[in-house]
Amino acid sequence: MAAGSKGEQVYEQLRQDILNGILSPGQSLSAIDVGARFSASRTPVRQAFLRLEGEGLVSLIDRQGARVSPISIKSVRDLFELRILLESAATRMVAEAVVQDAAARQQFDDVAAELEKIAEEPPSDARRDRFYELAERYDQAVIAHTRNAQLARSIADLRPHTERLRNIAHSQPDRMDVSLSEHLSVCRAILAGDGAAAAAACTRHLSQTQKTILDAVVNPQGSAIAIDLVTA
Repeated sequence: MAAGSKGEQVYEQLRQDILNGILSPGQSLSAIDVGARFSASRTPVRQAFLRLEGEGLVSLIDRQGARVSPISIKSVRDLFELRILLESAATRMVAEAVVQDAAARQQFDDVAAELEKIAEEPPSDARRDRFYELAERYDQAVIAHTRNAQLARSIADLRPHTERLRNIAHSQPDRMDVSLSEHLSVCRAILAGDGAAAAAACTRHLSQTQKTILDAVVNPQGSAIAIDLVTA
């Protein structure tokens, strides 16, 4: 396998392991161990580490390897402060867009209908995975129908960090059901063409998500995902 293809394989798997919490915040990644895991030479492993560093998911450690970026109180607060600014503005724009764009409206209508359906289902792994899929469809629809291209790009660039923290939030009891309800509230406001209500619902959702994550960081015993607390 070419170095580029092997590097892509290493990058994709490590990235998913970080986002899913399989590789814990603060965990060391030995270049030798990663190479052995993927039967890869130093070059593709280094390529993968560099790409992950560019996304802010790891920090390089000299020539020895890397470390999964830790979760800190400040990083969570900084991220959500920015997300609230960006995504509340985006949902306001999207609510205005669906009034005139039938295709955009259909996307949010479909997501809302599916969210209502799974809201009635009992907890299960399949239900959780379906919710994650719908949340992804919602996020991509917001990005696609935000009229400001720079705003849409900025939101898309934050996606890896958002996904990583989502798994921490949903490790808390009942948080997924609350998040489902919050997503429905935003979708309904968008479909009503009410930009102010959509922005407000988005802000409430993100504020509550931030609180849940910070609770998990401060009290990691209640989290299903190991968290390396860094206060700075």
